[in-house]
Amino acid sequence: MHSLLKSFLVGAVFCSIAFSPSMSKAETFFVEDQDNRFTVSFPDLWKKVGNQKPDDKLTVVGQGENNFAICRVRVREDRRFVIFPSKFDDAIQRTSFSREFWNNYLGEYNDVDVTYFKDEVGLGFGYASMVEASYETAEGAIVKKRGLMLASLYHDQLYVIDCSSEASVYGKWKPAFMGITKSIDFDKVINEHKNGHYRDFMDDPEVEVRGPKVFDTHKF
Repeated sequence: MHSLLKSFLVGAVFCSIAFSPSMSKAETFFVEDQDNRFTVSFPDLWKKVGNQKPDDKLTVVGQGENNFAICRVRVREDRRFVIFPSKFDDAIQRTSFSREFWNNYLGEYNDVDVTYFKDEVGLGFGYASMVEASYETAEGAIVKKRGLMLASLYHDQLYVIDCSSEASVYGKWKPAFMGITKSIDFDKVINEHKNGHYRDFMDDPEVEVRGPKVFDTHKF
């Protein structure tokens, strides 16, 4: 079944110059992918294009033919850690979705140079790692690019947001990339309280049930 994508046009108004009565209107598209349980917003001047990889769930591109500005939301099923309670999420991120993960992820490119790395950043409800890297594409048109990427495991799915542009104009596009990554959110599937919204009955005192004989007394 194809992902059910809903797009809404949301208006946001900002003052263009302090103390100036003139106003400018910026608009964004809001996309909800119900099959892959995420939402994301991107500027209305960007456009949605066809996905290239099997795990690409949304691909949007910015204006400018030679800018090569693109953001992809990639989703991969990963059930290796569903048995662990959420208190271990940060440790799982540092162990399995850290530097080695990015070394493998960036392995499809040439001349890779990771210029920034950080563990334990946030993406949606999950712990994430983040890299900035320069690299040269290995397929299609050969382009020297620079990108911003985050990866987060939430319950049974790994989410990767991958934004990049031609290296010389990366500074121009980085604010848009940051805005798109910050807008990512996941559908909530894990309750942060181990007992859900019930009272913490595990700390209740023992209940003693007495039977007709002394040996028929039970404690729960």
